Amino acid sequence: MTTHGGEAADMPDGMGERPLSSGAGADELRARFQAQGRPGLVESRRRDARQARRMYVAFAGLVAVICLVLIVVRLGKGDAVGVWTATYAVGVVVSGSGAVLARNGRTRRAMAVTCVAAAVASLGDSPMFR
Repeated sequence: MTTHGGEAADMPDGMGERPLSSGAGADELRARFQAQGRPGLVESRRRDARQARRMYVAFAGLVAVICLVLIVVRLGKGDAVGVWTATYAVGVVVSGSGAVLARNGRTRRAMAVTCVAAAVASLGDSPMFR
């Protein structure tokens, strides 16, 4: 056996597998390297990503429900159907698409779309559309 720095060059990598000099492929070496990371790090990141998706879906759903409630309340008060109805309806549709984006893992886009939906829906309350 040839030694370098006090360690044998043909010794196994410490995981009970074959020696590194036996022709292990790059993919196999990469997989072993990635497996050496902190235990639970991958699962922790997955859990955080699921939590973020749920949060953004709930936020987009809340904006959509608020827009629907505002439509019903204003129509119930006897307000005439007008541009405000369209702005609330656009808010419902756009925030619904934000919920779909969040569910598919596009949380940044979902947040941006949901904020745009809330901004468009808030135009329905402006004095210009009353």
